[in-house]
Amino acid sequence: MNEALSMRRRFLELAPWHVNGTLSAADRAWVEDYVRSRPEAHAELAWYALLQEKIRADAPPVPPEAGLERLLHRIRKPL
Repeated sequence: MNEALSMRRRFLELAPWHVNGTLSAADRAWVEDYVRSRPEAHAELAWYALLQEKIRADAPPVPPEAGLERLLHRIRKPL
């Protein structure tokens, strides 16, 4: 595989994680360097950010304790 394709593939794998802020410092720096040199990658990163905003806006609110209560109920439930 050529280097450009390999770098493109790495960018596509890391872009969503860059947007949500969970990349390591080294991976974040790599993505930012990649985006600086490629305008189309900058637009793609912006698209991922908009997608994240849309998903969060469309998701129904869930009280934080809802999942915990259900889990505790299942743990206490007799077999």
